[in-house]
Amino acid sequence: MHTQNGLQNEVAGDAAPPEYDFVDTEEVDNGESDYTESQITSLPPAPAIGSQSLRFPAILLLGPTGVGKSTFGNWLLGFDGDIGPFVTGPTSDSITKICHTKLIQINDRTFNVIDTPGLFDTNEDVKNEESLNKIADTINLCSYGIQAIIFVVEKNCNSYSSKTMTIIKSFLGDQALDHMIVAFTHCNTNQTMDDQQLQRALNSRMKSFLTSVNNRYIVSPNPDLFRQGDDIVNNNIEKAKYMIDSFPAAYTTEMFNKVREAREAIEQQQEASRNMLEEQLLTREQINEYEQEISRLRSEVDRVGRNVAYKEAAGKCFKLDTKVILETGETIPISSVVVGDKVCVDANNERLEFSEVYLIAHYDPETETEFLKIEFTSPRTGLTESVTLSPDHHILNNNIFDFARNVQPYSSQLRVLDGSQMVYVRVANVTKETHKGYIAIFTRAGTLVADNVMCSCYASVVPYQYTINTVLTPLMISTKLKKSNYDGKDAHPYLGFLYNRYQDVNRIIGKVTGK
Repeated sequence: MHTQNGLQNEVAGDAAPPEYDFVDTEEVDNGESDYTESQITSLPPAPAIGSQSLRFPAILLLGPTGVGKSTFGNWLLGFDGDIGPFVTGPTSDSITKICHTKLIQINDRTFNVIDTPGLFDTNEDVKNEESLNKIADTINLCSYGIQAIIFVVEKNCNSYSSKTMTIIKSFLGDQALDHMIVAFTHCNTNQTMDDQQLQRALNSRMKSFLTSVNNRYIVSPNPDLFRQGDDIVNNNIEKAKYMIDSFPAAYTTEMFNKVREAREAIEQQQEASRNMLEEQLLTREQINEYEQEISRLRSEVDRVGRNVAYKEAAGKCFKLDTKVILETGETIPISSVVVGDKVCVDANNERLEFSEVYLIAHYDPETETEFLKIEFTSPRTGLTESVTLSPDHHILNNNIFDFARNVQPYSSQLRVLDGSQMVYVRVANVTKETHKGYIAIFTRAGTLVADNVMCSCYASVVPYQYTINTVLTPLMISTKLKKSNYDGKDAHPYLGFLYNRYQDVNRIIGKVTGK
């Protein structure tokens, strides 16, 4: 049990600020606060992280400025969200300026909970480089690795949340997604108590991101509405602890440093390119134009998704007579779709959702192509229906986008259109077939309902919808400005362009990692 007097330093070393005492490293929170109300209000803040390595695996709290990372940290430690070791304040303000840590025990395992500064300054609309540097230094002190990364974010994926997602993936690499849990803040009472209402409140961008982290999420209850000890608080925190403890291995500093070294190598190449241009006495206008191009490429091509677009265009996705639903209600073969058509991509709240087709990525009416025919029983008619697509195409399998080749009879469930709603239906059979021709189309949503089944537009690469959509964003923007007339007979020029950039960056990463 903690006592307020005689508190000592939680982190080895003497680097913590002098204005308060510290918690002993052997004395940890088990998620059940023993403080009285008066003791809690005078509780000293969690100590800052010094320069020595942390002695336990870490639980890293990340997110935009002022979103509620410290509040979630207090819930996790067994305190009220707004009164605990991590100092909180108004939601729009950034209270945490440096990294702080507090120990917690989960199922006889001890972890360092690390509260971090915001990664994105909502007041200045810029990435917070200072925060990134502080977090990088902290990660390198995690000699026992990072057991879990808690991405604390508002339920509505606004521009700051979206940019923070991109920053985290670029900063930590895609391996970090295997250790990530999303904690939603700013939920009302109904959304906190009812998971279905929360799901309805999430926009498509957030749902796509959840897919990339295998749908691991909890709610960080609003401390104005709930208090420590409430059932809904206990349920969410216990769910978080279960997921934290269930990760089989920690994200390591070695993984992080490989990502950082690759990123720095890219930046060095960019600097070398700028120097070369200046040595060639190019005009300032030409240099600025080239720098803008470098900046644009950097945002277009992330470490994991650099080869996505080229492989997507080469993917042999759907057979030509696959049926799609237009916004007019007409059902047509996918081979009859033209750029500008709006096709059904989902159904929510008894209404079909439609998205514009912005590109015929690849179309070949002649090549003999192998497909998988996935059969299921129609929930409406009771008859056997099917969807046919290439083995490497992505399909929603057990609520996660996965390769079609991984769909299994009886154990896999598809999301199937039943009138004006989507329901889950178990797969009855999977067989191989050969058909003449194939087609790949891209919608702005990145998904489509093909033969009444929820599918991705993408194939071939790791099925992370959010990453693929991010890589293709410049192409989506360009087709907004000017309608694409591309016929799809070969890979789209932009996709080939991205592939060339991928090859360049891959060579750099190979030099850095020795692979």
